[in-house]
Amino acid sequence: MVPDEIRFIERFGLLMEEAGGTKTLGRVFGYLMLTGEPKTLDEISSDLLFSKATASLTVRQGLLMALIEKVSRPGQRKDYYTASIRSWTRAIENKMKVIEEWNQIILHGLSIIPADNPSARENLEGMKDYLDFCIWYMSDIDEYYERWKRGEFSDRA
Repeated sequence: MVPDEIRFIERFGLLMEEAGGTKTLGRVFGYLMLTGEPKTLDEISSDLLFSKATASLTVRQGLLMALIEKVSRPGQRKDYYTASIRSWTRAIENKMKVIEEWNQIILHGLSIIPADNPSARENLEGMKDYLDFCIWYMSDIDEYYERWKRGEFSDRA
């Protein structure tokens, strides 16, 4: 690997760690995104200087999180792995589910706040307003993304 690829992989590891995952998973995911072709555990561990056990554990974690997909190649007995392109859209979908769950909790809170607690009501209403905005804003994201891919927006970078 060239230095720029190594920096990319390391930055991806740090980003994954900041997002709550492991640095190792971020490195493997970043590596698989760069390779352009499926890799075996042996290739992953060799290229990233991990033990095969670490590579195996990390790939299993990536499979569970749907960041990594197992693929097969005709005539090959070994398992191959690739980055899951759909993982990003699933991640956003999962974030939206969490926002909707927060909104339901806030609604419940609003229903049980006593009338003599205007400060709590104000806090919850402010949060609900923001969550309602997020839900509204993201409600058409799939449609807009498809339009974006088709080049329908003149200000596309």
